[in-house]
Amino acid sequence: MPVLVFLNEGKPVQVPEGTTVLDAAISNEVKMSHVCNAAGTCSTCRIEVVVGAENLSPIEPNEIAYSMGPNVRLGCQAKVLGNCGVRVLVIPKVATY
Repeated sequence: MPVLVFLNEGKPVQVPEGTTVLDAAISNEVKMSHVCNAAGTCSTCRIEVVVGAENLSPIEPNEIAYSMGPNVRLGCQAKVLGNCGVRVLVIPKVATY
């Protein structure tokens, strides 16, 4: 089974191939925002792929639409296919007027 390392917490976890990063986080009590129930529509489950980007599933069209920058993926869309290390990103709160 592939090893996914959540670098924020220094936590390596073994996950079945094809597991999304978000599902791995939830199953292993790693804090990661997720508002839309893994539909890929809110972009709150952002991760930075630090190592092993080639070991995640290809980028989905809705990830491209968010223009999140290099090596940033949605945890609900990125499936683990091999060993990799990610950093969970926190989206700052925005004041509304």
